[in-house]
Amino acid sequence: MIEFGHDTATAQAAVSAAERRAIPVPQEIHDTAAMWQTVMDSAHKKVDERPTVDTIPATAAELAVLLEERAHAHRIAEAHRAIAADFQEPVARKFNALVREHAPGWIRSLQPDFLALVKVLAKQEKKLPELLDRRHIDLRLPEISGPWETASAAAVKLDQLVADRQVMARAVGQDLGRDADLYAVAFIAEPTEADVFGHKLRDHVGPAIREWKELRHQPIARWLHLARSPHFTLQLATPGEVEQRQRTMDRWHEAVQVVMGSGLSRAQTQTAVATALRA
Repeated sequence: MIEFGHDTATAQAAVSAAERRAIPVPQEIHDTAAMWQTVMDSAHKKVDERPTVDTIPATAAELAVLLEERAHAHRIAEAHRAIAADFQEPVARKFNALVREHAPGWIRSLQPDFLALVKVLAKQEKKLPELLDRRHIDLRLPEISGPWETASAAAVKLDQLVADRQVMARAVGQDLGRDADLYAVAFIAEPTEADVFGHKLRDHVGPAIREWKELRHQPIARWLHLARSPHFTLQLATPGEVEQRQRTMDRWHEAVQVVMGSGLSRAQTQTAVATALRA
């Protein structure tokens, strides 16, 4: 688990993302955020600006009073800064913990909007050519430009939604590692022994993943590719599910390595593949 210490920036960003999505944020989180701001105000407490020629009083007696007031203000400010340091860690820890507790629910609440946008994509991709690269799409044709523009609008909204999802997930401290941006939005079905022996990863799933990576600079085509491919199921991952989806692929790769190895009989290979897929 990632610990942020006194840093509340990641948690604050998650709260802002939730509010941007009109997701209810518990009052306790707002109250704790206000506490954190109070601590920060004390930690940076300062006295008035230094005196200038124009602010020097007319008499020594008046100056003595001003010096005493300023000395008192300095003592108060220094005390505030010292005491605030004692509260920074516990208040920050409480705020981060509250956000970490609620962020998974915020992410789950994004699922209906995500699936609605995916439905728009799925409808439009059927109207578009097989090649989704914009260089091969003639937008002068109304029957092409209309679905493309609709898909484009959905893709932009999906990118924004997923960006907010990732901000929330970072507050939990999960969903890192290989192809995390793919597994945050899609999963691949658990492989079967027939998939392994039939080289489905090599001939079908692997090329689909590579094509998705190659489309990283073409977000519209990239989303349409995911919506069109039979190998992906578009579903927003809650924190922890990204790692689960990564492990599915790890098991598949391990099973493939068993098949590629030598020295085992057919029966032994089948047993080893079954074991790898259950790991």
